[in-house]
Amino acid sequence: MKFGDWLAVSMLIIALTACQSNPREIKKESADSLEAAKLDRFIEERMKKLKVPGVSVVIIKDGSIAYKGAFGVKNTSTGEKITNKTIFEAASLSKPLFAYFVMLQVQKGLIELDEPLYQYHPNKHLLIDSRHKQITARMLLTHTSGLVNWRKNPGDELEVLFTPGTQFQYSGEGYEYLRRVLQELLQVDDDGLQELVDKEVVESIGADFMMYTWDDEIPSRKAFGHRKGLPTDNHKHDMNFGASYSLNTSAENYAKFLITLMKPPASKRKLVEDFLSLQTQMPSEEGEMHRSLGFPVKQTTKGLRYYHSGNNGDFRAYCHFYKEKGYGIVMFGNSDNLFSSNLAQEIVEHLDDTWFYM
Repeated sequence: MKFGDWLAVSMLIIALTACQSNPREIKKESADSLEAAKLDRFIEERMKKLKVPGVSVVIIKDGSIAYKGAFGVKNTSTGEKITNKTIFEAASLSKPLFAYFVMLQVQKGLIELDEPLYQYHPNKHLLIDSRHKQITARMLLTHTSGLVNWRKNPGDELEVLFTPGTQFQYSGEGYEYLRRVLQELLQVDDDGLQELVDKEVVESIGADFMMYTWDDEIPSRKAFGHRKGLPTDNHKHDMNFGASYSLNTSAENYAKFLITLMKPPASKRKLVEDFLSLQTQMPSEEGEMHRSLGFPVKQTTKGLRYYHSGNNGDFRAYCHFYKEKGYGIVMFGNSDNLFSSNLAQEIVEHLDDTWFYM
C-alpha cells in the first residue's frame, strides 16, 4: 500500500472511531439519531428567529447527561454569553426539589404525610377557618389543601377555598406553609434550612449549586431576567427561602436531581417509589391524571411522563422525564417568552417528543 493510501485509510479509521465515541451524540426515542451540532444549530436559529435572549438545555439519556447546550446571552445590554454553569431562577421547579426534601424528613420520621399540620405548627393566618385543621402534608404536596395559590398581601388572612382533600387547587401558599412547619420541627431559620437542603439533597445528588436563599455568589453567576426583550435588575431578589419559587441553579444541576429519581441509590429506592407514585386517593385536576407527590403526570405513547413548568415572570423553566426509559430534558430560560414564543415546544418536538405545558 502506498503511503498516501495508508494515510487516507488511517485518517478514515481515526474519524470513525471519534464519531463512535462522541458523547454528544443524542438519539431520539425513535431509532433515529440526532447529532449535538445539529441540535445546537436548530436551537440557535430558532432563538434568533423567535427573539429569545437565552436558554440552557440539558438532555438525559439512559440515566446520564448526554447533552448540554447553552445559548444566547445573560444580559441583552452587555452581551455576556450564557454558559452551562450559568444560574437561572428555577421558578416553580423549586417545588419538586423541596418536595423531595420533605420526603427525606418523612423517611426520618420527623413528619407524617397524613397527620394534620396544625398539630406540628399552627398557621396564624388560617385560624379564622377551622377547616385548616384537616390540612396534611400530602394535601399540600398534591395541591388539594384548599389554599389559594397566593394572597394579595403576605399579611392577609389565608383563605380556605373548599374542604381540604376534596378538590384540586394549585397552591404556592401550601408549599410555604409546609416550609414553615419543617422549620418549626427542625428548629432552623431560612439559612439553616438551606444548609440542610445542601447536606441532604444537593451534596447527595452530586450537584454544586442549588440555592433557595440568597448568596453573594449569585449575581456574578446568574443570568438577568428579561421582559419584552429588556433586562430586569439581577440584584433585586426575595432573600427568603421560598420553597415554591426561589431556587437558583443551573440546568445541569437540576438534571442531576432528575437522574437521582430515575436511578435512585438503594437507600432511597422506596422513598423515590413513594415520591413518584400516583396519589389516586386524592382529587385530581379536572381532565388530568392523579399527580405524584412531586410532579404532575401524563400518560404518553412513551410511558408515564413526570413534568413541571415554572414561571417567575422574567424567568421560565421546564422539565420532564420518563423514569423507566431514563430519558429527560431540562430547559431554563431568562425571559418571559420561552413558552409564548413556542421555543420550548419546538425543542421538545424536535426531539421527537410531545409537548405538554402546565
